[in-house]
Amino acid sequence: MHASSLLICLWPGLPRLWWRGDWRALLVAIFFAVAVNFSLLTSFVWPETLSFRWQLLGWMSLLGLWGISVAWGARQLAGLSAPRDGAALQDLFVQAQSEYLRGHWLEAESLLRQVLQRSDRDVDARLLLAALCRRTGRLEACAQQLATLESIEGSEKWSMEIGRERQLLHSGSEQQAEAQAA
Repeated sequence: MHASSLLICLWPGLPRLWWRGDWRALLVAIFFAVAVNFSLLTSFVWPETLSFRWQLLGWMSLLGLWGISVAWGARQLAGLSAPRDGAALQDLFVQAQSEYLRGHWLEAESLLRQVLQRSDRDVDARLLLAALCRRTGRLEACAQQLATLESIEGSEKWSMEIGRERQLLHSGSEQQAEAQAA
């Protein structure tokens, strides 16, 4: 790993923002910038606003969070900077789809989780996982997958299928409630 690649680890959130365009990482980077600016202002521009104890606590907290973030970013950098292998992900998805159609739920779920571990914004894999969770009776997991799916950019192309999954989920939860009541 080059030293220049490690430089982006010095700012919290920057590695994921730079390599993946992750919006949550942008929020982390902005929060860190606000915290640094606040600490600088209360320490040097308006030192009378906070006591020395609070200033020291702020700097120590900021330094600790920064150290953890640098270590975490450096550890993740190899995986982030590696190019995403689209062909391998597609092969895994096709294999998961095949297992799903055969009714091999565990194998299909394992393969889908591998796809999502490599690319957590894969709309197709997440939709298939939601359907699999619904079919296996894990309705809460299905609802969670659908909620995550709707927040992913590009999921609009599957809006009809997502709506259908929501309908099936709702009817499945009604049937489950009726079975528990009986």
